[in-house]
Order: sequence, then C-alpha cells, then structure tokens
Amino acid sequence: MTDFIKTKYNQTIAYNKIDGKKTGIVFFGGFKSDMTGQKAIEIEKWAKENDHSYLRFDYTGHGNSSGIFEKLVFSNWLEDSEFMIKNFTSGPQVLIGSSMGGWVILNVIKKGIFNVKSIIGVAPAPDFPKRLIWDKLSYSQKKDLVSTKKLILPSEYEEGYTISYDLIKDSYKNFVMNNKIYFEGNVFLYHGMKDVSVPFQESLLIAENIQNAKNVKLILEKNGEHRLSEDNEIFTILKLIELSI
Repeated sequence: MTDFIKTKYNQTIAYNKIDGKKTGIVFFGGFKSDMTGQKAIEIEKWAKENDHSYLRFDYTGHGNSSGIFEKLVFSNWLEDSEFMIKNFTSGPQVLIGSSMGGWVILNVIKKGIFNVKSIIGVAPAPDFPKRLIWDKLSYSQKKDLVSTKKLILPSEYEEGYTISYDLIKDSYKNFVMNNKIYFEGNVFLYHGMKDVSVPFQESLLIAENIQNAKNVKLILEKNGEHRLSEDNEIFTILKLIELSI
C-alpha cells in the first residue's frame, strides 16, 4: 500500500515500505520514472519472500509525490533520497539505483553519511545533464537552451522530455565523476550494451573511479537496452542483490 510523508521542506513523498529481519534494500528510480516500474516491483516481491526490508518511493515531481517536474532539479531529488534513507531505514542497506538513481547512490556513498553495505547501479547515469546532454548539444541548441531556459529532447520511450537550463546548471553541484569515490562496500554495475540513452562505457568509468571497494564487478548484457526489465535481466538483478547482502 502506498503511504505519504510530509517533508521538512514542504513536499509530500509517496512511498511503499515493507519490513523484514534481514539487510535493508532501497530502490532509486530514474529520471521521470516512478516507483511502479517492473524492476522496483519485482525486487519488492523478492524482498518479501526473503524477509528483507525494502523501500521504494517517488521523487518530488514524479509519480504520486508532490511538486512540478519541470521546476525541480537533481539537488531536489537527492534531498528526497537522503530524507527517505534517514527516516525509513536502519542498519546496513543495499542501495539500488536505476539510471539517474545510479547518480543518486554515488552521491550518497561519496558523502559517507549513511550505513551502506553495497550498491547496485543498473544502467547508471552519473552527471548525466552535463555528460550526456549538454556536452552533446550543438552550439545552436546550447544557445537556445540558455535563452529559452528549456529544451525538449526526444526519448526512445516517450514523446519527448523537457530539459531545463536549471537542471544543467544544478548538475555541476553534484558531480561524482570529477574525483575518485572512496567506498569500502560492494559495487555491482549492470549495463546493456545496446543502451542508446546511457552508453555502457559510463559503467566502465564508474568502476575505474571507485576506490577501496571490497568487490567491484561490471556485468554487461549484450542485447540489453536501457531499461533492463526483461525477465532474464530482472533475474540478473536479483542475483546481484543476493551477492550484495
């Protein structure tokens, strides 16, 4: 059942939480995604069957949470994530980040303020507003974005999505790929080689960037696309969770 919590910064976040006796798991969704995606639901089923606590939620401006998507930026979604971890988890956690959620969990471990046992990045997209959008725009597109404050880009899954200039500027505050990330837990990165939204080479760079981790593994799905939601891909994600706990 979906519940709601009012934050100290005057937003309302929709979430689903189950309690278990074993290591907690938190799922962080992607840009313009919500907590009802297949990966989030299948992980919840696995958590229930195996007695793990599990948390999934909608960022502000996403799903059933409050806020207007176009007026929010990554700093808002990172704040949501930290708020939810603080208020709904205890003990060591496995953090699973899909696409933009991968950027979230890298920021979380970089700060080192929570008890994180392992992270799993599923097609992770760190620093994506600059690395995957701004840096690939033409001069005229950049000029239009600066002057109009927004740009509509095509999507392989939707009619298109709006990118605000504020999102681009805000990303500079939250870069994780400009310096080494020190983390002593387990790191698993899973990426499709046919991902046209976030090239699988991003996961290679993440693996190189993380230092001191007990275990760093990169798994490439030859025919996998960005969502990694096929049955065999869900199976792989669940196996990675087993290794993470």
